[in-house]
Amino acid sequence: MLNTDFMEKTDIYNINKENAPCIYDSWENHLGAYFMEDGKIVFKLFTFNDVKSVKLEIKIPGEEIKSYNMNLKKNGIWEIVLEKGAANHSDRYRFVIEYKNGEIIKVKDPCSMHQEAYFKWSKIYNHSLFNWTDKNWTCYKDKRRISRLSDARNALSPVKSLSIYEMHIGTFTKEGTFKAATEQLKYIADLNFNAIEIMPVENTYSFNWGYDGVDKYAPNHTYGHPDDLKELINTAHGLGLNVIMDIVPNHLGPDIAELNKTGPYIEGTNCFGYKFNFEKECSDSVRDFITGAALNWLINYHCDGLRVDMTKFMCSDYTMKQLVAEVNYHVPHAFLIAEDGRDNDPRVTKPLTEEEVKENNTSHNTFIEKIKKNKVSLSNLGFDSEWDFLFHKQIAASVLGSWDCRIKNINNLDYSLRAAQERVKYAMSHDEIGNIDGTRLVTKIVANLLKLTKNMCYCGPSEVCQKAAHAAQKILNELVTGRLEKMSEQERQDFFTSLEIKEVFTVQEIYYAYLSAIKMHKLVLGKVYSIPGPKMVFQGDESANLAYFKFFRKVSTGKETYLLDKGYEPGISAFYDSKLCTFNTCTDYEKINFSIKEYMKDLNILCKENTSLQTGTIDKTVTHELSDIHAIYTNGNNNEIFSISNFSKQSYYKNYGILFPKGQWREVLNSDDEKYFGSGKYHNEELSKDPYKYISISSYSIIFFKRID
Repeated sequence: MLNTDFMEKTDIYNINKENAPCIYDSWENHLGAYFMEDGKIVFKLFTFNDVKSVKLEIKIPGEEIKSYNMNLKKNGIWEIVLEKGAANHSDRYRFVIEYKNGEIIKVKDPCSMHQEAYFKWSKIYNHSLFNWTDKNWTCYKDKRRISRLSDARNALSPVKSLSIYEMHIGTFTKEGTFKAATEQLKYIADLNFNAIEIMPVENTYSFNWGYDGVDKYAPNHTYGHPDDLKELINTAHGLGLNVIMDIVPNHLGPDIAELNKTGPYIEGTNCFGYKFNFEKECSDSVRDFITGAALNWLINYHCDGLRVDMTKFMCSDYTMKQLVAEVNYHVPHAFLIAEDGRDNDPRVTKPLTEEEVKENNTSHNTFIEKIKKNKVSLSNLGFDSEWDFLFHKQIAASVLGSWDCRIKNINNLDYSLRAAQERVKYAMSHDEIGNIDGTRLVTKIVANLLKLTKNMCYCGPSEVCQKAAHAAQKILNELVTGRLEKMSEQERQDFFTSLEIKEVFTVQEIYYAYLSAIKMHKLVLGKVYSIPGPKMVFQGDESANLAYFKFFRKVSTGKETYLLDKGYEPGISAFYDSKLCTFNTCTDYEKINFSIKEYMKDLNILCKENTSLQTGTIDKTVTHELSDIHAIYTNGNNNEIFSISNFSKQSYYKNYGILFPKGQWREVLNSDDEKYFGSGKYHNEELSKDPYKYISISSYSIIFFKRID
């Protein structure tokens, strides 16, 4: 069932109507089990063309299994409609497929909305039974809601205003459940983020990052009941948090044997796993399968947007465009963010044309059929934004010296950020932490500053960086818990020997490296927020939490390995290592974490109060290559911000000359403020009216100035 409160397609701007219409979305390409308005239940299964018959089996508690013959409708689609009361919410069901060769198999529903276990029955789930309390949100009366259609007529927030907190349900809290995460949402809202992005919860049957999902419509049962996820989203909306669901249309996880037997869903493999059949024979219904999954999260779960994982590995731009067209039509305000990975290919975020945006169901369906026949232009795929890999790589290189074939270069950084205004900007996501060595940016910087790659014993070139990062993590763990300072000289010697490090560093050297890393962490967060458009921070980075975030997964075979060498075993221990609560610090270092949270909060407030940092444009940049100084002038809706960043270890006290844009300027945020565990020595309380000003700026810091006249 796909239904919710959202506006008629022809009345999407009339959002202040007192009683916004609640309509049933009759998307005719549904698969799976869903309730109709009259209480009847429709069951649809897509299977192979050589199937002789399909039966639906219903398992009602205390009764014998009931069996129903399904009817072949078209192209491998079998369907049956049960009268009201024949089956109910929470009853179990499965399909019995008989092939023409006499083989009979029993399978769960590929579109199961509630799946408790692998290779077993699916559960009927009635979405209309949940008591939503977010009507003002879903009827577009809350201006905090972000919409791809925002404009002056509806007063909703634009996609460019996104400030995203990326989270993983299993590691965000000690309990790792939807309910526990719900209780912590106020923490995110209090930091003035306006959106959460939930890493995939597609059912994987175990602890998992979520990118190996098998049941694309069902929340992971280890996190809780589907109602628990709805309550999380319901609560988020009440706090003014938009919800972005991460979905994975590019592959299936290892546990796909049953789906492979059910129908022609799979066509070969890619670097992640089993690839969907989006382009070969019978691909129409596979495209509908993945489109239906997207609509499920948006309509049934009231999500506000989707982050679509590694779209280039869908190997089907036509399917990408179909997904966009269906979402734009059925949920007009929902926004779509691609993780595409094709070096910011402009086609990905080029909007659909006026001719491609349809006003009625007939013309829309005609357009979808054209897409299915691969008879539309692929010069525009229509996503509203995408993750900006190029910016991330360059900003990381700016504090690490080099990163993923990029080197520190202010001119290259300038180029990347100018192109980043429409895209989602971030310093580190789950990928750059977990897929490299499991450590965060602060740890990576400390390993770099201590030159651990040159100090490791017995390391080959393929493992030295990972071992250095892991050693830095253990060093920092001893530092921030206060144990390092209490070690005797011999104990420190033994400790570094156990880490296979040649040199023994003093506590002061390690502390200085840590403080420098904290400064750089604040600098890159500030740089992300100095650019107009959507921004993102990964869980824990808002406070410089040092907890690992490792890759982890378990499949039904019990194996916990992964193809890529990450320098650690990606099993159950990696899962528990990655929980935010695992990294404890002593009181002195807790103050540092608290100060970074205050900094994050103030960055979000600064962005919220200054439209130039949201929907504005970069009118000018200033690049001083020799001193590693970079400045950005943003302008939007009579609001102007000039931010100056220092990517060097040199500080300047009232003696750094830089040309400001015209007007009178006031310092409004300085990452070196004492409030943010900075020195507090490099403030600029009064600036001359001369455009060429001499300012104070600390090493590895960023200052925001606002025009006041």
